[in-house]
Amino acid sequence: MRLADVVLDRIARGLDRTWTYEVPAGMEISKGCRVRVPFGKGKAQGIVLAVREANDAVPSGLKCIEAVTDNYVALSPLMVDLGQWMAEEYLCFPSQAYKAMLPNGLDAEEPTLVLVEAVGERAKRASKKQRLWTILRERGPVLQTRIHEEMPELAGSLRGLIKEGSVVIRHVLPQRLPQSIAPSPFTLTTEQQQAAERIITSAPGSVWLLEGVTGSGKTEVYLQAIVSVLRAGGQALVLVPEIALTPQTVLRFSERFINMVGLWHSGLSPAERTKTWHDVRTQRISVVVGVRSAVFLPFAKLGLIVMDEEHESTYKQEEHPRYHTREVAMWLARQAGVKLVLGSATPSLETAFYARQGLIGWIRLDSRVGDRALPPVTVVDMRHELKEGNHSIFSGVLQDAVSEALEQHEQVILFLNRRGYASFVLCRECGKAIECPRCAVTMTYHQHEDALICHYCFYTTKPPRACPSCHSPKIRYFGAGTERVVEEVQKLWPNARVSRADRDTLRNRAGYEALYFDFVEHKADVLVGTQMIAKGMDFPNVSVVGIIAADVALHLPDFRRAERTFQLMVQASGRTGRGNRPGTVVVQTYDPEHFAIAHAARHDYDGFYRQEIEFRQELQYPPFANLWLLEVADASVQEARRKAERVAHVVQSLMAYGCEILGPAPAPLPKLRERYRFHILVKGPKSEDVYHVLRELEREDFGCRITVDPYYML
Repeated sequence: MRLADVVLDRIARGLDRTWTYEVPAGMEISKGCRVRVPFGKGKAQGIVLAVREANDAVPSGLKCIEAVTDNYVALSPLMVDLGQWMAEEYLCFPSQAYKAMLPNGLDAEEPTLVLVEAVGERAKRASKKQRLWTILRERGPVLQTRIHEEMPELAGSLRGLIKEGSVVIRHVLPQRLPQSIAPSPFTLTTEQQQAAERIITSAPGSVWLLEGVTGSGKTEVYLQAIVSVLRAGGQALVLVPEIALTPQTVLRFSERFINMVGLWHSGLSPAERTKTWHDVRTQRISVVVGVRSAVFLPFAKLGLIVMDEEHESTYKQEEHPRYHTREVAMWLARQAGVKLVLGSATPSLETAFYARQGLIGWIRLDSRVGDRALPPVTVVDMRHELKEGNHSIFSGVLQDAVSEALEQHEQVILFLNRRGYASFVLCRECGKAIECPRCAVTMTYHQHEDALICHYCFYTTKPPRACPSCHSPKIRYFGAGTERVVEEVQKLWPNARVSRADRDTLRNRAGYEALYFDFVEHKADVLVGTQMIAKGMDFPNVSVVGIIAADVALHLPDFRRAERTFQLMVQASGRTGRGNRPGTVVVQTYDPEHFAIAHAARHDYDGFYRQEIEFRQELQYPPFANLWLLEVADASVQEARRKAERVAHVVQSLMAYGCEILGPAPAPLPKLRERYRFHILVKGPKSEDVYHVLRELEREDFGCRITVDPYYML
């Protein structure tokens, strides 16, 4: 008798364990198959973790697996093991890990293409059906989708032809298109060539930090390394932090790897995701450009993972399973011998520390391609601007730089990490800001909708004519968002064509692609945007970058605030001076002496690293300790506090294992979506003892949300 250990697709306490079923005689089944099983009074779907021969002590009353649901193995043994590791590491249910690996609506059979073919003879008649039949007869078998795309006026006649037998349809598996690798249009610099060779000749499972200044040509190094993998019959994954980066990246890679590149992100339709998933599994595509969840795709022969802009916080998943893409990629490197390249001009402190300690390989690109200089950075003290009587959101220096660029028919990027028109609305009589009633955070005014919107729960209301607290009419809009910056640009430079890029304007893939290609083709002169435009985009005609408020992130209650400020400044600065034009960067701040701003203005990562790593070591933050953020929430503030104190009492035992316990305390955002929130922060070394206590919190229904290695502390 054979037995199968199965994890069910039920996300519930008490069900997060392995269930054993009998395998019917003759059933073809293996680790990673999806199966349908009886469970309780109903049915359930599950993933097979192992198949084994029964020993003498077989439990009585075992139920049988009813069916293997797919005609392929849904998860490779490697992915099954990864799911088990994620459940342990990130304190989630195994079913949550496996759900993240499989696209929604994955079919039991691989999707096929529908071919349409004319057969036999047909009496000639002057009709649409006759025209369509004649075209099909001349062309031979045609994809049904092409009829709808190319001949929509005739598509309605297809059903009649099929019914009368003049046309037949056949279902076929997609065929691998002819593939080739185009030669590089660039000659690599000595630095680039040496970097690529080190990666190519390194041992399987090697992990590298590729630290290169903005514009140093890291992408060409990636391409060379991928060529080596493809020529050896392998596959490669290129991870990017934002959908916004995929259009230009896919274009660059598709031009090099003909018919070999696939795309993976949340903007794809379910059908597109399913097709890509199968194309990867069957090696019909060899290179995937995708966001974080692409790390779970079913590669048959994965040889290389490139994680571009590895420092970006979007690589951390905020909902279960709360994984970090870098850690999953490192697990794949260790377990499957996949090479991993972590690329950035501003590496995360953790990755930089690992490289400088010799725990991973370290390659530097210190020069821009073509020996272009890094753009000079002018830091403007906005306190001085106010004293001089300038109340505009633009300093005099920035206004002059923008005017000169536009006169020269060059492009400008203005960066501000705030959406909306005004960052908050304040009563000048009583001093209270308008807050979201559900979240107790200030609401943002959006001029286009004439509405106050909470960016956390999306509660929306009309702006009040009078203060809700004291009924004074002295309401004023403070701060500037992207809408306000666009309005000011149009006032100062009325002939300039302005585009805006933020979460409100870019809601889908088409929006991202239109924005990128329109700006590349100079259909806009000024691009105003949030942090998404600071990430890796290449606009050769941009000669001025203005950072409107560089110190916004410095005032957040987050130990990574200096790191994020430095990274955003350097990355935004890197969007200029990439073509034949020298670039200029203007940074506006009320805190010009802050070390993050001072080092970023000098493009001095090493100086910033030395200062920040001392702070991390002194206060025992990553990479010197691990963090676990425990959050308790309730509709009643008293009940939330009581629950938090109960959780804190349990985790006090962790102090015996070298951990420090901070809290409980109200979260920096104390009320969110009508629930009061309390935080407890655990700092310390990873150990089985620590995880045992944390797992008990998860299992005993303390109502506690645990985030391993949190990236947002709000």
